[in-house]
Amino acid sequence: MSARSFAIGGASPVEMAAAVLRRLTGRARSRPTPLVAALLAEKMAFFHCAVISVFLSASVLGGSVFFEQANDRVLPHKNVITLAILFAVLSGLLIVAGYLHVQRDHILARVSSRLDRVLRPALFDACLQARFDGRIENARTALDDFDKLRAALAGRVAGAVYDFLQVPIYLVFCFGIHVYLGSFVLGALCVIAVLATIVAWKRTRYENELAEISKAKTDTLLSTFINIETVQALGMRQVFRERWINGHRRALQMSADAEDRLFWLDTLLKVLVTGLTGFTVAVGGYYGIQGQISPGNLVGVMLISGKLVKPVLTITTEWGSIVKAKHAFDRLQVLFLSLEQGRRESYEALPAPRGELSVRDLAMAAPHSKRFIIAQVSFSLPAGSALGVIGPSGAGKSTLVRALVGIWTPSHGSVRLDGAELQHWDPDELGRHLGYLPQNVELLSGTIAENIARFGEVDDAAVLEAARLAGVHDVIQQLSQGYNTQVGEGGGSLSGGQRQRIGLARALYGNPALVVLDEPNSNLDALGETALADALRAMRERGTTCILITHKANILKMVDHVLVLKDGTMSAFGPRDQVLSPVGLPSIPPPPDRAALPTPDHKPGDAA
Repeated sequence: MSARSFAIGGASPVEMAAAVLRRLTGRARSRPTPLVAALLAEKMAFFHCAVISVFLSASVLGGSVFFEQANDRVLPHKNVITLAILFAVLSGLLIVAGYLHVQRDHILARVSSRLDRVLRPALFDACLQARFDGRIENARTALDDFDKLRAALAGRVAGAVYDFLQVPIYLVFCFGIHVYLGSFVLGALCVIAVLATIVAWKRTRYENELAEISKAKTDTLLSTFINIETVQALGMRQVFRERWINGHRRALQMSADAEDRLFWLDTLLKVLVTGLTGFTVAVGGYYGIQGQISPGNLVGVMLISGKLVKPVLTITTEWGSIVKAKHAFDRLQVLFLSLEQGRRESYEALPAPRGELSVRDLAMAAPHSKRFIIAQVSFSLPAGSALGVIGPSGAGKSTLVRALVGIWTPSHGSVRLDGAELQHWDPDELGRHLGYLPQNVELLSGTIAENIARFGEVDDAAVLEAARLAGVHDVIQQLSQGYNTQVGEGGGSLSGGQRQRIGLARALYGNPALVVLDEPNSNLDALGETALADALRAMRERGTTCILITHKANILKMVDHVLVLKDGTMSAFGPRDQVLSPVGLPSIPPPPDRAALPTPDHKPGDAA
């Protein structure tokens, strides 16, 4: 009967085993993820730690052999020289073992540091990619997962795994003395391991439940602090206080119940661990009476049995941490795989763009969604022109912005700058030629000058030019420290209008070829709108292509083209006066049949 006859789901056991092996060794793909590659680069360090751990087990056996020989050879013959030699050998062995133990810890610590240095940049990129793809939780937990993995590789978890490698060597020593004695020690060890695993599993489960309750309790408290004004004004203080106290009491009660349930298991485990040495002496004593082992053998087995329990208890105690590290590794793998799927092998070396924008058959869906937000959007703009995008709320204007600045990859169609698709550009290089003002302006923690300079090398002349162009120079000068004013986290120390005008200066920094402004006048007063109009006029004189998303008609006098979005489709596009004039307003075509549109699974650039 062939192996094919045992196939499950079309794959034979041999094929399934090969697939698992390829996955474990990182060979299922042509190139491993940065995480797997970094771990494989440290394989010799892990191997050296394993060799050191085996030698450490030999040092423990050396102590047992010393006591065995002292009982069997030294004491009966009263040979002091032999005792001195054995003691000298044992002392040297213990000194070397202590040195190697320290070296193993140093190796693991250096491995952890190298992993951090190699993977931290890739992890940052993967977190950003996950945030763009809508997988916010993956991005939030990625740093914690990486820290858990590093701690496992350099801390007690790795030490527990390496110490567990010594257990088979100890068992071989016991079986070498007497097969029945070794069998008894192995059986007792298995019972202790099973009971310790049950205790560790139950404790981990209770800790996870407690963590969830504690998180809910903390979220309640943080929500109260964040919305303190609403809580105080609407008389909700007592309600939130009771919710927080009830959560705290539930956590205390669950902790007490868990300790009560684990008490008897812990007690039984301690009795078995404490009694293992006594049981071993009793069994060994019986075989000693029968003349099958020597008194020295009995002492050696007694010492080894005590050493056997420690690695088993340690590995079972750390089992929860091992499982958490494994889950963290799996989540990081998914994160790095998503980064590789959206990354190009290389980017084209493209000249600085002039600002010619071309959008063809653009369709966009949100990450992990099959419903188009916008579809069949096509238009072209020559360099130096200005486009106003209008439409009701929910028409897809912000989605169009994300496509125009390369935040989201088109589900279908293309966005081209000077004939090159945005995805063909290196993202960092493209960002130097783009200006972007999001609808919700958030500045980053730092000075105003650093924010305007996009946290690159601050060019004072370019910063001043961008601030004057945005009409915010005088506003900044009125602040206590001028351009060196710290904006605070998210720009919280500034007003909404100040943040928006500084964000505009940041968008204009470096004379970009294309500037996209999403609701740039939503928080501006009359003076701010005048400064915005002057900035648009100056940008157009420079030859910068400008795109404005707005609900206010007064700013549209600064544009020469208007695009109207409705229900996710382009209702009208053309010269401003033609589109906005009631007389010249073209008839709005009916929305296209969405059933005939391509699915969001199409790759970027798959234009019809």
